[in-house]
Amino acid sequence: MNFGLEGKRALVGGASKGLGLACAQALAAEGCAVALVSRSRANLDAALHSFEPTAELLPIEADLSMQSGVDACLRAAREWGTIDVLVNNTGGPPPGTSMEHDEAVWLAACESLLLYIKRMCEALVPPMRSRGWGRVITITSRTVKEPAGNLVLSNVFRTAVTAYLKGLSTEVAVDGVTVNTVLPGAFRTERYEQLLDAAVQRTGKEKEGIAAEIIAELPMRRFQRPEELGVLVAFLASDQASGITGTAIPVDGGAIKGLFG
Repeated sequence: MNFGLEGKRALVGGASKGLGLACAQALAAEGCAVALVSRSRANLDAALHSFEPTAELLPIEADLSMQSGVDACLRAAREWGTIDVLVNNTGGPPPGTSMEHDEAVWLAACESLLLYIKRMCEALVPPMRSRGWGRVITITSRTVKEPAGNLVLSNVFRTAVTAYLKGLSTEVAVDGVTVNTVLPGAFRTERYEQLLDAAVQRTGKEKEGIAAEIIAELPMRRFQRPEELGVLVAFLASDQASGITGTAIPVDGGAIKGLFG
């Protein structure tokens, strides 16, 4: 299937590893030029080798969890060209319970999860509207539909992100811009390894034993592969997905137990 992305330009956050890299690879495979954003230049350099030599790529070293990093990213993107597809993705906040973190940690999570996306959308969505075409796709978490224990910051701020983007989707739909979120489940990425390590510290159990317990609860009895999310993101960026907006789509292997998950 031709997704109609040749000649389009995408900007992907957290694109040097894991889910972000899988999204960047899927978009590039469809002929989209891709700007890859990461706070680590070394990780960016390594990621570039995973693409076909013909792919048009722009590595951007920037920390999207703070205003200065967002500003640096946007400057580089504007010099590169028009952004047609924005894939919002950034690292998750530290695990913890409802009363475990002090206010500084809450404010940092708000900045890195919610304000980051607001800033990117405010900069890049208006030009999409004026051109009559654009895609905003944001990676959140299954916790927006089924809050997870010991992940209060993710539960709160990713749900806030979903509400913000739902409102935005209705405001820009008439201008040919779609806004969707994807909700990953258990992908054994670097972020998931961090959560497993935190579980080891909390419980004293062996890491692989914890992983096996998680797998035993998953309907597919396996962790998912990043490319399984990347292909959905590429589809949501396509012309074929022009009628899909305002959605929050789980990519969790059926793990959400709610009827409308």
